[in-house]
Amino acid sequence: MEKTTFAAKLLAASFLIAAAAPAVQAADTAGGGNTPKTAQKAGAYIDDSVITAKVKAALVEDKQVSAMKIKVTTKDGVVTLKGAVPNAEVGQHALQLAAGIEGVKDVKSDLTVKAG
Repeated sequence: MEKTTFAAKLLAASFLIAAAAPAVQAADTAGGGNTPKTAQKAGAYIDDSVITAKVKAALVEDKQVSAMKIKVTTKDGVVTLKGAVPNAEVGQHALQLAAGIEGVKDVKSDLTVKAG
């Protein structure tokens, strides 16, 4: 008897979820697209975090650049490097490394040359 009641509740819940799904999707895709806004934001966040990780890995692997002194952030495929470099050539090299990573749309520099 208890199993029958549980199965009936489960079936009723399934119907409610199925009935509500189109309304939730319509609210989430407001603006005309077929892809939900939250999925787009999540996808962009994942892409940006992957780009950031790849840029950091490239800086760590490179012998010229001190990755410990450069902070990498990515927003919508635009990478920003911030930190101190020993000279302009190393800074330029770091920017080139970042630009060579797949998915990078642009690279911005907030690097400073450390005197001495």
